[in-house]
Amino acid sequence: MKQKKKKIYITDTTLRDAHQSLLATRLKTQDMLPIAQKIDQVGYWSVEMWGGATFDSSMRYLKEDPWERIRLLKEHMPNTPFQMLLRGQNLVGYRHYSDDVVEKFVERAIENGIQIIRVFDALNDYRNIKTAVKATLRSGGKVEGTICYTISPVHNHEIFVDLGKRLEDMGCDTICIKDMAGLLSPYDAFDLISNLKGSVSLPIHLHTHDTSGMSVATYVKAVEAGVDIVDTAISSLASGTSQPPVETFINILNRSSKYIADLNMELISEVADYFREVRRKYKVFESEYTGVDPAVVIYQIPGGMISNLAFQLNEQKAFEKMKEVLKEVPRVRKEFGYPPLVTPMSQIVGTQAALNVVTGERYKVITTETKNYFKGFYGKPPAPIDEEIRKKVIGDEEFIERRPADLLEPEMEKLTSELGDKAKGVDDVLLYALFPKVALDFFEAREKGIKPEELVVNGAGTLPEISQEATISHLAPSEFNIKLHGETYHVKIGGMGHPGEGGRPFFVYVDDQLEEVLVDSLVEVVPSVSGVIDVKSTGYSIRPKAREQGDVTTPMPGTVVKIKVKIGDKVEAGDTVLIVEAMKMENEVHTPISGIVEKIYVSEGDSVNPDEVLVVVRQ
Repeated sequence: MKQKKKKIYITDTTLRDAHQSLLATRLKTQDMLPIAQKIDQVGYWSVEMWGGATFDSSMRYLKEDPWERIRLLKEHMPNTPFQMLLRGQNLVGYRHYSDDVVEKFVERAIENGIQIIRVFDALNDYRNIKTAVKATLRSGGKVEGTICYTISPVHNHEIFVDLGKRLEDMGCDTICIKDMAGLLSPYDAFDLISNLKGSVSLPIHLHTHDTSGMSVATYVKAVEAGVDIVDTAISSLASGTSQPPVETFINILNRSSKYIADLNMELISEVADYFREVRRKYKVFESEYTGVDPAVVIYQIPGGMISNLAFQLNEQKAFEKMKEVLKEVPRVRKEFGYPPLVTPMSQIVGTQAALNVVTGERYKVITTETKNYFKGFYGKPPAPIDEEIRKKVIGDEEFIERRPADLLEPEMEKLTSELGDKAKGVDDVLLYALFPKVALDFFEAREKGIKPEELVVNGAGTLPEISQEATISHLAPSEFNIKLHGETYHVKIGGMGHPGEGGRPFFVYVDDQLEEVLVDSLVEVVPSVSGVIDVKSTGYSIRPKAREQGDVTTPMPGTVVKIKVKIGDKVEAGDTVLIVEAMKMENEVHTPISGIVEKIYVSEGDSVNPDEVLVVVRQ
């Protein structure tokens, strides 16, 4: 009798993790919709199309409503279950949120069309996922409990198997091994999955990246060990820091006598052709660090973080320091107690490493998130943290032992009241809860009628010739080329000041030449390029350069999110005067001397650059 082949199920990540890993999470909904129906007909177990960094990036860069993305795609894909990635108590943000926010977010995600929620905690501290797990089950969704896989002196397969047992006890429907950096070798995969299959009764789902180049071989050994589901991406958005290509994996399985992946290869080929063309539009967001790099087993930064870190360093004009940052990451990770490098820990560790390198002094600038981690606000680290670094970061403050969310008061009612009529519903309140400033900017864009399709995503090199009537707002892309009378000009919006009398100042680079332009609401791009606008007549001046010891500056370009002082305040050396968001992390800016605050050159929402005087303190 012919032996029946075991069916291996496949989750497609093209619409979420693939472009997060390769294209800095910039893929727009309008480039997903034309091919969505065909993806729906392929036969995937699920399509991962939401969560992770897509929620933030949709608003921050694309001016899209992330909730609307679910609804639009579901109209085109009614048959395939939608899956999302949820960071436990962090949801899709970078801090812990109160239980009522977590419960409402999960409820709304499922009501909008999500059916499977992959829930994880960056430290594998399962106190931080229990609220999300219960909320998902209560709302009728399926829970995929997650083990964050990593390599360190304190992690082993015995620990991971124990985590799997705990996930089964919590009521999860499936268990995911999340190998976010592509560290799981083929033989380790065979051993780990064999042990898990012998210890739990739930289906095992394996997620990996091809960063180390091992992923296809890892999947083959995982199948031999009994894995049930794997994550792949379409070949034109696969490999490197993305997932393994679905076509390669299917071809391997279908040439075996024991396994099969029953998917429509003809449709898969059409999907691959489509994304091969789409990818060209987003070339500006790719970097040399999105390919295979076996050294990932040392620095361990996950695929999505590598592309975003490279892009962010490039924005900071520090891309040449990328290799130095990658070398600094393992050192910082050890000092942090070997956390698995998955969001938000990959961002916290990666950004702190970048700051250590870019500023030229380790822990000279310490992000708010780093401080909160050392206080215990993210949970229990896998190993003891470095005591010397702990004292440098938080001094004599004690580490909290309780579940971090137990310290948080309910937030939804307060946030709803705070947002008022700016919110069109509870989904807007949740946008604001997770990313307050980004959400307010998005609401402003929506109020002004700025539609996502009006924003150019692909950046330099692809904008068509623009007429004299062309305009751009502060919500438009930050960098592009303009062709005018046969000449090409490279234009970059370097930042914008706070609205004041006469309009808002924009800092515009034309062929790397800095100009400041004052506008009421729209900048006429072409006249500014051709020199029609007289910068000196704007009435605004660029902030003065720091010259004296009490001139407070920021070490990195960013956005002012909080001003902690006012003119006339007395401050002590080391006091926080501003909080600046850079690389998605909040950085406290301190006064170097004691004295009186004499001048404040910024308002909340302003873009700022190093060496500019932001606050003046005099003795």
